[in-house]
Amino acid sequence: MEYIKTSESEMEVTKDAPIVEPIKTVYSIDFLKEQEISILKSMNEQITQRQKELDEVRALLVEAEKLGLKTKEVLQSEKVIIEEIKLEEVINK
Repeated sequence: MEYIKTSESEMEVTKDAPIVEPIKTVYSIDFLKEQEISILKSMNEQITQRQKELDEVRALLVEAEKLGLKTKEVLQSEKVIIEEIKLEEVINK
């Protein structure tokens, strides 16, 4: 993966993705009923997948912090502080 800081609050992530060809499949009602049961039994797998997604988001947050990204709220707060300092400098001259 590649991480590029694009602004003070954003980054661009490039990751490899496999090329997927369209697939046509014929489904029987029996298969679909079996699949439904199988899916209902695999809730644990779904939880595992969501955990992986959460781990990826947390890893992206780590990379964002390494790049020095800031939330829009922090950037706005810093802007206000800078403006206050400039105003104070003008007043004190």
